[in-house]
Amino acid sequence: MKLGIDLGGTKIEGALVSEDGRLVKNIRVPAKYERDALIQSIVSIIKKLDRKDVNVIGLGIPGPIDDEGLFHGFTTIDCLQDLNVAREIEKYVGKKVFQENDANCFVLAEHLIGAGRGYTNVVGVILGTGVGGGIIIDRKLYRSHGSAGEFGEMIIHAKKTFEELCGGPHIVKRYVDAGGKMNNPDPKKIFASDEFVAKKIVEDTFRYLRIGFGNIIVALNPDIIVVGGGLSNLPIYAKLNRDVRRHLPEAFNVKIVKNKLGDSSGVIGAAFLRA
Repeated sequence: MKLGIDLGGTKIEGALVSEDGRLVKNIRVPAKYERDALIQSIVSIIKKLDRKDVNVIGLGIPGPIDDEGLFHGFTTIDCLQDLNVAREIEKYVGKKVFQENDANCFVLAEHLIGAGRGYTNVVGVILGTGVGGGIIIDRKLYRSHGSAGEFGEMIIHAKKTFEELCGGPHIVKRYVDAGGKMNNPDPKKIFASDEFVAKKIVEDTFRYLRIGFGNIIVALNPDIIVVGGGLSNLPIYAKLNRDVRRHLPEAFNVKIVKNKLGDSSGVIGAAFLRA
């Protein structure tokens, strides 16, 4: 049996995961954005789920982890800056804890038992509040110095990054700034709307997605790209695949697909760290 923890921007999920990737039991609690409280929330979940046949614990964190195991950089959870989160948790649980960027956990899970299963080289792209990703090369996670796959930092258009153009809140901001009249807009409503401004924002978003995914394909030429995050549920795949193929040579014919594991991919991938 494996135990994984997925630390998100708004929630913490812990799960017992079978050897074949099935969720046996899971717990979700709201995340607390103060260092000690956050650590204790993680420890509490682990103690509620822990069993004798769990030897190691995997932890997914939303941000880069450097060669020293320190969590820092362009993270969404500032209270954990420059902290080795795994070592802190080990003090309380008495078991080895492995930690990894949450997007790496996502692509690992999709590679092992999800949409990327059976492929040698897989890229995962997270489209949600931000834009991130993970890379599998020769069936292994590619980390480099901890920031590999941070696709959201790519400059896409007019000095704007992939995340600044295609992250969910940024899509909404572009819509509002362009004069959109919808009440309480969100990406799903914008993509479904017949309003002129919404259609223009969707058209622009597809252009930015095409550039971003095209850059990833040209740089890495993976076997497949698996998309996760809240925006992965939008109806983007048919058009996105057509647009990318139209602008790239035939040699870069890489399929872009939706994930299979849903919002549990992160915690499943965390459970399989060091599998």
